[in-house]
Amino acid sequence: MEGVCVRTFPRTLLDKPVELQIGKETIRVENPTNNLSVGGIHVNRGNLPVGTPVHIHIQLAARREFDADGQICYCESSGAGAGIGFTALSAGSREALYELIEDLTRRGLPAA
Repeated sequence: MEGVCVRTFPRTLLDKPVELQIGKETIRVENPTNNLSVGGIHVNRGNLPVGTPVHIHIQLAARREFDADGQICYCESSGAGAGIGFTALSAGSREALYELIEDLTRRGLPAA
């Protein structure tokens, strides 16, 4: 193991498309290298303005959805990705998030 992990929450790979709503623009990110934790999401998408509010949407199975408001915390200068911290989750979305992480873990998706 190299270095110390400074992440607040463990992450898991996310194999579902993510939609980001920034202002009036909707960005769909389908790259399988996205990852997720209870505190936020990392999407493989560059050129997102740090500090900008964003709405995150993930369509789940069985007509279930995950929606959250967040803020872009960082964007890698290489364009390799951006980190978004969740700022507002409804009780239903928090439950959907926990169920999604449980499902990803049960299916054996690795930690990120």
